[in-house]
Amino acid sequence: MENFERFWSTWPKSIRKGGKATCLVKWKKFYCETCADQIIKHIEWMKTTDAWRKDDGAFIPAPLVYLNQQRWDGAEIPESFGIKVQIDPALAKIDADNKKAVPMPEHIRQAMAQLRNK
Repeated sequence: MENFERFWSTWPKSIRKGGKATCLVKWKKFYCETCADQIIKHIEWMKTTDAWRKDDGAFIPAPLVYLNQQRWDGAEIPESFGIKVQIDPALAKIDADNKKAVPMPEHIRQAMAQLRNK
């Protein structure tokens, strides 16, 4: 049950985190192995929401409740979740400058090509 262990280790620490053996029984009963990636992605996303972060995690449900209610089923996770794109500020400036730049006139482009061929 490698995926169950992933689930369990992904679940945030809280006073409600308990009953690992009972959760494993539910995990098997609901065939959670078949959608483990979806479940874990949902938990990772929920850990970033205000609902789970509020009051130091006071509103994080017990993992058994989460499994019983199958809260991941039908949950919409933002597509950009988990994708952290960091753009180097220097590269962003170059890109912005390139968008503002005037294209090189064709006669200058041809003159440069002739100089390269000599």
